Amino acid sequence: MKKKIFIITLSVCLFALITCAVMPASANKADVSSEILSDRALDARFLNMLNRNFVYNCDFESADVVTENSILAILDRREDNDSDYISDTVVKGFIKDMYGIEILGINEDPSVHKEGYVYIVPRGFTSYRHTINSVSENEDGSFTVYSTVTVSPHDDEPFLTTAETLFVKNSASAFGYNIIYSNLKTVASGI
Repeated sequence: MKKKIFIITLSVCLFALITCAVMPASANKADVSSEILSDRALDARFLNMLNRNFVYNCDFESADVVTENSILAILDRREDNDSDYISDTVVKGFIKDMYGIEILGINEDPSVHKEGYVYIVPRGFTSYRHTINSVSENEDGSFTVYSTVTVSPHDDEPFLTTAETLFVKNSASAFGYNIIYSNLKTVASGI
């Protein structure tokens, strides 16, 4: 009888040891997997924002330039019955979500003013396509993203350059983050 109790006790102890040894390893594996998924989701979020960004370098210093360049990212939201205009609410909302900048009034030529709308100035524009090279979290919780950028001017040949962009978490933003700055570096090479 003592032998049977000893074997049962030993079995229970061995089972407990094996369970304890295996559990942390699988929990760590799950943590690593969720961390990888989280990193991929964050990279995808940043890439989406970068590819919708038309505001670079000193553009951030002027609310008018931020507004004019932001309209390029939301041209698909212009009015169906009058494609020369876009809702000022849509423009202001995009700028607030993307950059954390609240635009109170939009300067326009009085000859094209339409209440509640922004006139889309006809012009050629440069488009930007990013590929993320690295994402690093800063001590303050912000993120610095380095990317390679294919710049496609409307009147010239495409070329490659790099960008450094600072993202700050903003739970009030539809994107979850704001771009604080995005600086294009000197031209890396032609395509």
